[in-house]
Amino acid sequence: MPSQQRSPLGLDDENPIDLEELTGAGQRPAPTVEQTKAILKAGEQTGFVSREPKKRRRVSPYQAQFGGKCRDGMKPLFQEVAERLDIHDTKALELAIKALIEKHGYDDLLAKYEELTK
Repeated sequence: MPSQQRSPLGLDDENPIDLEELTGAGQRPAPTVEQTKAILKAGEQTGFVSREPKKRRRVSPYQAQFGGKCRDGMKPLFQEVAERLDIHDTKALELAIKALIEKHGYDDLLAKYEELTK
């Protein structure tokens, strides 16, 4: 049975491959601020517009996720309550938590709630 050796690729320590040379990386300097502005302006004039947002959005205080299962129909009911109050679901959830805390007289938790929502 003949040997199943593959032909060598010619990669050895004597003839290393320079990846920067192959990709062209490092051969041209990064554009200056003025060059970048000129490039963006020329792009807009030809119909290409930047996908970058024009202004920064506010950072939302709602970062942590809260999920759970509920009965069929409970989610639309909750969303209807929020809609009637003209608030987002996240705010409605906070108000529901506050109502439970107040109903059961958990003053220590009410202080924590107030601290979190100020």
